[in-house]
Amino acid sequence: MVTPQTRLDADKNNPSFCAGVTRIFTEDTDLALAPRKWPRQARSRATMDAILEATALLLEEGKSCSTNAIAERAGVGIATLYQYFDGRDGVIAALSRQVRARLAHTVTSALETACDQSLREGVRSLVLAAVQADRERPLLASRLDEIEAKLPLETDHRRIMTELCTAITTFLEHQNVAYGVKAETLAADLCTIAGALIDAARERSGTIEVDQLARITGQLLAIIHAE
Repeated sequence: MVTPQTRLDADKNNPSFCAGVTRIFTEDTDLALAPRKWPRQARSRATMDAILEATALLLEEGKSCSTNAIAERAGVGIATLYQYFDGRDGVIAALSRQVRARLAHTVTSALETACDQSLREGVRSLVLAAVQADRERPLLASRLDEIEAKLPLETDHRRIMTELCTAITTFLEHQNVAYGVKAETLAADLCTIAGALIDAARERSGTIEVDQLARITGQLLAIIHAE
């Protein structure tokens, strides 16, 4: 059986495992707003990272995210930015993929620990991993959500959901909660509900606090025990 962790180990030496371009999003993937140029060398990866980080900072600061503003903040020429992207929406899409791919990677990385814990502690570890990005950069998460809704990124989101559901299915089977199709269905429900709960908690307070983390964990456990 190929688990998220075995796929991760196999892909660590892939030249695309960087700059927000992970095994989930590669040059061979059919993407809306795909980059014009995919980074292959260390220098080009650093350039793309600088462009995406500059975009993230501008979003957090509530400033203009025009291509000129992004290039200036990143310290690159506008012509360099256009080597990689068709325009602003392409940059935002790449940043979205980077953030979401890191989310999937963080959850997958927590999987081994979660599988060795009790069911309650394992669920809490996975929820904590899922909210890590929100807790570290809550403004970025909020601003990206607003902009993503206006972009054709449905395929990207489905790819991330598939990765997350695979990880949760592995967890449920390891915990002897469910197996096969039943585990896959329950995992899909848990991922969807967890996403909604996390978004709602962030909208209320701007970030995910410890008490909200405990509440989300408890609600997911109630769904698991209802099966």
